[in-house]
Amino acid sequence: MRIASVLSVLLLSAATRAQQQQQPRIAVKLTATAHQKQQADPNFVASLVRTTQPQGLTGSGAPLVSVSPLIEPKITTKLTRRVAARDAGAETPNFHVWYQIQVPTLSRTPSTTATQNETGAQGPRLALPEDVVALIRKLHELPEVESVHALHPGPPPAIDASDDPRSVGQGYLNAAPQGINARYAWGFAGGDGGGVNIVDVEQGWNLNHEDLVAAGVTLISGRSAYWFAHGTSVLGEMIMTDNQIGGVGIVPAAKARVVSQHRDDWSYNTAAAILDAAAHMSFGDIMLLEAQEYDPVGGAYYWPVEVADANFEAIKVATALGITVVQAGCNGGYDLDAYVNLAGQHVFDRSSADYRESGSVMVGGANSQVPHTRWYGSNYGSRMDVYGWAESVETSDTDDLTATQNLYTSYFGGTSGASPIIVGAAAAIQGISNAKFGHKLAPLELRTILATNGTASNDPAYDRIGVMPDLQTLIDNLFGGGTNHTADLYIRDHVGDTGATPSRPLFASPDIIVRQQPIADPQSALGTGSGTENNPALSDPVQPGRNHTLYIRLLNRGPAAITTPTNITIYWSPPSTLTTPNLW
Repeated sequence: MRIASVLSVLLLSAATRAQQQQQPRIAVKLTATAHQKQQADPNFVASLVRTTQPQGLTGSGAPLVSVSPLIEPKITTKLTRRVAARDAGAETPNFHVWYQIQVPTLSRTPSTTATQNETGAQGPRLALPEDVVALIRKLHELPEVESVHALHPGPPPAIDASDDPRSVGQGYLNAAPQGINARYAWGFAGGDGGGVNIVDVEQGWNLNHEDLVAAGVTLISGRSAYWFAHGTSVLGEMIMTDNQIGGVGIVPAAKARVVSQHRDDWSYNTAAAILDAAAHMSFGDIMLLEAQEYDPVGGAYYWPVEVADANFEAIKVATALGITVVQAGCNGGYDLDAYVNLAGQHVFDRSSADYRESGSVMVGGANSQVPHTRWYGSNYGSRMDVYGWAESVETSDTDDLTATQNLYTSYFGGTSGASPIIVGAAAAIQGISNAKFGHKLAPLELRTILATNGTASNDPAYDRIGVMPDLQTLIDNLFGGGTNHTADLYIRDHVGDTGATPSRPLFASPDIIVRQQPIADPQSALGTGSGTENNPALSDPVQPGRNHTLYIRLLNRGPAAITTPTNITIYWSPPSTLTTPNLW
């Protein structure tokens, strides 16, 4: 195997400077009333910007403020219909109220320190230009504006670890506690990712690399513009071909595609990239977000992409479609629980009433040695679900200047290196589930499985990065290990529901039965062989002020019998309110 060191600090800095010379843009979410005014008067948003008096934008002859929709309306309409068809009760964000503005007088040169909201990281920080941060704050104070953040590129969440070589070889493929035990998963149908679709959202790739070209990776949309080595290494971890050269990916049989944050209109727009990726994906597919974001409060870089509200809403759309979204937890060394957004909310703290749920899987980073300690640059906190190796990751590589097609590195890392490991684990589970049962898992179900069956970090209370999935434990628990037999329980949404891909256009379950009086022998009266299995009219009317008895009929799609007690949680509400799960 040929080994090449990662890019030098000089090349990394040059790429960052090239991106930073782009004219900064700002995403603005208007109130419904303000959106109507913009529709009536295309100059309304520009006039709002002028009221904040940004430098050089006042007086006669001042340059114009460019205003355009943040997301193409055609895409949002299509996705909204798909979400509604899948779940009539799901709330879909309104992207029509989002706009992107371009102010010609804003600085192009980044700051080296943020103004506030750093939560533990040390040293100089890449940050937005100070006048961009000032404009964001002024816009947020306007009553017409609900949310605002920058649209500005920066480096993806990788590191230059050439001075810290700790291991060689793909140890992350090995058995726990060292790795995720991908080699065990390969012994099961679908465990190599067969039948699973992955989309990587970031900035650039070398799709002609010798260990990737046979995988046939295609660009869905956007421009492969920067950080080609980064994207090449990310893809290599997941899908390097089993072809007797280079390495082998965690799920080499998975189908991978890519979407760039650098859009076809030459803008940098992460939310648009996420939504366009989702428009080309289906239930059970996996989206990887290999990106970092600027904090709208203080301007500091190295935050998870969902810190920006438009990105958060885009991720919610993707997960509502049944797409598992895996995002890098990023490399700021920040305590995410301590983060406070422009509205004064602790949006990453799961113990806070302010916490907001996108449905994504957030990935922290750990050192490669056992026991795994938190990697020094990884963000951390209750929002982290899982972790992977953040150093000494062997994978494919390229040169950003020459696009060399036969390079490899043993030193990829950061949460960029950790996140593809988690995608690989998720794809292995989806592949096995699909091969065995003919269906894939929903995003929250898969996230729970990954986050509760794995290797704990060295000091979980201190590290706060979740667990590293152990595929052997997962497969043994979910699929019966070598025998591949397990129970698969479900409750029907309606008569004729087979328990396949969840779809809830109809809520008329024959398996949830309310009676005013207890039944002496419910198993005989309601169970298998009773003749009532497909009768949706077994319930009595619910009467106020009296007790009722509730019966639940469970069906088993799996080949194995149920051997342990099953707990079921039931929610009830008056017919007039809280009638769909998203309102509970």
